[in-house]
Amino acid sequence: LLAGQKKSSPFWTFEYYQTFFDVDTYQVFDRIKGSLLPIPGKNFVRLYIRSNPDLYGPFWICATLVFAIAISGNLSNFLIHLGRKTYHYVPEFRKVSIAATIIYAYAWLVPLALWGFLVWRNSKVMNIVSYSFLEIVCVYGYSLFIYIPTAILWIIPQKVVRWILVTIALGISGSVLAMTFWPAVREDNRRIALATIVTIVLLHMLLSVGCLVWSHSDALPDTHLDHYLLTTLMGLLFLQAYFFDAPEMDHLPTSTAAPNQTVAAAKSS
Repeated sequence: LLAGQKKSSPFWTFEYYQTFFDVDTYQVFDRIKGSLLPIPGKNFVRLYIRSNPDLYGPFWICATLVFAIAISGNLSNFLIHLGRKTYHYVPEFRKVSIAATIIYAYAWLVPLALWGFLVWRNSKVMNIVSYSFLEIVCVYGYSLFIYIPTAILWIIPQKVVRWILVTIALGISGSVLAMTFWPAVREDNRRIALATIVTIVLLHMLLSVGCLVWSHSDALPDTHLDHYLLTTLMGLLFLQAYFFDAPEMDHLPTSTAAPNQTVAAAKSS
């Protein structure tokens, strides 16, 4: 299920899971940098993940994000009511457990559903690119890194700033997901391929917006911001639809015929 080349030990042994954390600091930083700087036409899995997919980065990124969201929500709530005589600050520790449930469920269940869908479609359509479950989990885990500094900056008590930050984070991380999984579905039926990418981006949007609204009680936008946010998010979807369709080098022909061979083939035909 995770990676066939790494099943050298039984799954109930510690050595089996140890291989999924066999990664050095340079590789982790390189993959984080790749998730922050998505390049159109460059496949994140092929460039950063495929040589050695890991669970170390996704696990600690999700853990750090959980505490960043919980701490940001508590500090924001404290700053909002600061100075009120009737207010008594009580830390909301339940936000840690709720955030952990949401983040880890998203980082594992969504990749599992996507992996199952791609396996099902691969049995019907010959795709050029295929991903293992571990590679998909790795992509989702590293794509969440941008939300760590974003969640910390959510402490700023300005609604407009928070929504601009979440829009930027959504654009970066959503682009990584869209450009990574588009090669795996673009040989499929056009409607199914587009519906898959849109679903991936919408689920990612639901996570980011849901975390902001849930962790900050005053994060709901005012009436005059509704049109701005809707326009920005829809524009983000169109930009991702434009960039993830960029051609990739791995789809170019592996060899080209010489001019004389081409002419000779034309004459013979």
